[in-house]
Amino acid sequence: MPDTSNSRLALSLGPLGAQLALRSGWLRPRYRLLQSLVWPAQATDEQRGAALDAMLLKHARSGSALEVLVADLWVPSASVQPPVNSATLADLNAAVSLRLNAVTDSATGWQTASAPRTGGRFVASAMRSSLMDMLRAQCQRHGLHLVSVQPLFAALWNHWHASLEPGQWLGVCGEGVLTLCVAPQRHIEQLRRLDFAPANAQEPLWPVEAAQHEGLRLGLPVPAKLALCGAVPQAWRGASAVYLGPVGDALSLWGVKP
Repeated sequence: MPDTSNSRLALSLGPLGAQLALRSGWLRPRYRLLQSLVWPAQATDEQRGAALDAMLLKHARSGSALEVLVADLWVPSASVQPPVNSATLADLNAAVSLRLNAVTDSATGWQTASAPRTGGRFVASAMRSSLMDMLRAQCQRHGLHLVSVQPLFAALWNHWHASLEPGQWLGVCGEGVLTLCVAPQRHIEQLRRLDFAPANAQEPLWPVEAAQHEGLRLGLPVPAKLALCGAVPQAWRGASAVYLGPVGDALSLWGVKP
């Protein structure tokens, strides 16, 4: 069992499995992989919970902090347009609920998160209540403090957005999903999640053409450039797009492989 007195545990979750790492340091954090799990694509919440329980029983120390990263495939997200003349938080929250109901498979069983604002579009995300309940139950069982739960695109956006050039879009890749972050003013205003097939991963121009199509569909200027990060297919790392790479030790251990 690692000494976590001056560090925290970092857990990644997705359809293919989970990884647990020990994070140390703050300004330049480093991550040491503790254990990886692989589960069937059709695994139930109970099966995943049992696997996580065994892993945390082996590696966790009561009182440690836990941060969680969730694959975008498990976190439906969308951009929200504030209502005209909206003035209250209730107005903005109602807009969030209406928008996320359109991208989830039901109006119930989800928990939402957003940072609403009246000055323009903003991003909201949803996560199944059953997943959050499982995480909270594991934290209670093992005496952990759940300090953050965030989707993959948010973690990568926070890391890379300062490096983007004007007019450049960020594309986040992971587990067959390309998430496009469009931020004309350094604030994400549009978010598009595109599923891609294995055949698309072999087409060098597919991400650029997909981004151009989305720009036209949304009535936005097509991206001057597309920057890709995360688990980017090798064929896409050419002249058609800028490959930023994985996020060093952190997210490569969190299931994002170069």
